[in-house]
Amino acid sequence: MIGDGSTLPITHTGSTSLTTPLHTFQLHNVLCVSSMEKNLISISHFSTSNNVSIEFLPSTFLIKELHTRTTLLQGQVKDGVYEWPSSSPFIAFSTIKPTSFDWHHRLSYPAISILKHIVSSNHLGLSSFLSSNYSCNVCLCNKSHKLPFSNSVIFSTKPLEIIFSDVWTSLIFSHNGFKYYVIFIDHFTKYIWFYPFKNKSDVKDVFIRFKAIVKKHFNSTIKTLYSDNGGEYISLATFLSTNGISHLITPPHTPEHNGYSERRHLHIVETGLALLTHAFLPPSYWIYAFATTVYLINRMPTPTLNLSSPYHKIFLTAPNYSKLLIFGCLCYPWLSPYTSHKLESRPKPCVFLGYSLTQSAYYCLDPSTSRIYVSRHVKFIESQFPFSSLSSSSSTSLSNPITT
Repeated sequence: MIGDGSTLPITHTGSTSLTTPLHTFQLHNVLCVSSMEKNLISISHFSTSNNVSIEFLPSTFLIKELHTRTTLLQGQVKDGVYEWPSSSPFIAFSTIKPTSFDWHHRLSYPAISILKHIVSSNHLGLSSFLSSNYSCNVCLCNKSHKLPFSNSVIFSTKPLEIIFSDVWTSLIFSHNGFKYYVIFIDHFTKYIWFYPFKNKSDVKDVFIRFKAIVKKHFNSTIKTLYSDNGGEYISLATFLSTNGISHLITPPHTPEHNGYSERRHLHIVETGLALLTHAFLPPSYWIYAFATTVYLINRMPTPTLNLSSPYHKIFLTAPNYSKLLIFGCLCYPWLSPYTSHKLESRPKPCVFLGYSLTQSAYYCLDPSTSRIYVSRHVKFIESQFPFSSLSSSSSTSLSNPITT
């Protein structure tokens, strides 16, 4: 920095020595400024590096050994400036002062903010600094990340204008052979439709049936379907265009653009697994747990609807909470219609597996036969879970094997 407060570019740094008949003085951290015509010595740095003191007199100056006060050098004043007496050229062993780009490489490509902190806190000499908009080719090639997503601008004015959809795949087949489910979510009411299926190619048929239900029961026309670009949705292209439905798809490898559906999957799966765990049911019954979860989500108040429920929003009537029971509990359905003769036992212990969407009835599983009964007339014992005892028996047999 010079007298007017401005700075000069430093091109090199280094060290050198100044030899006199009586003593050799060391100069460290020598800065090379090519635009300066005269060499300047920092009195403070010189005194500290050589353990000397300097006395300035009107026409001369003396450099003395700090402790013995022995005079090591005497210089004169020339043109009002204290001048070093040696006429030998001033040569420094210099190095090119590193740039922040060099430090960026040395420190394994840190973020610019981190690099600035290291440089400032450790007083590293720099000849230039990276600008905030600097782009490093190495970083762009090897440290690329997804760009942030802006808030959604999708807007709907009434139910079933915009439908979000996505397919979820299970690693475990359900006990009735299902491996997938697809959800359709109404953007306006947040209501979810849940359909399990066995092959991805079935998505087309499922959507056609769903569209027919929307048309008949709600007298509404779907305007836009939003999904990923999976093949199961691409096969719908002809049907969608024929029916005047626009199809918006996510870019490749960007599920966040369909985050509306992804978040519903997370909610469904986490809650469904919680139901299975509490009821001690094996994972193969995930279809019923997930369907029950969707049934309950549709009836839960949500802040996004001002604490109204999706069910209330789309059907304009409050959901009936009085018929809700604990998933997986013990139940006794009325089975007279299913008996083969009048003396056959009518009620039998079953497991409650959820609610029928098409009837005012419950799904009841007979563990002994794996048969599912649909009945309106059911007695429930919500404090007992039949699969709990089955799970305990299985654990006991595994931990205490029979030996012969």
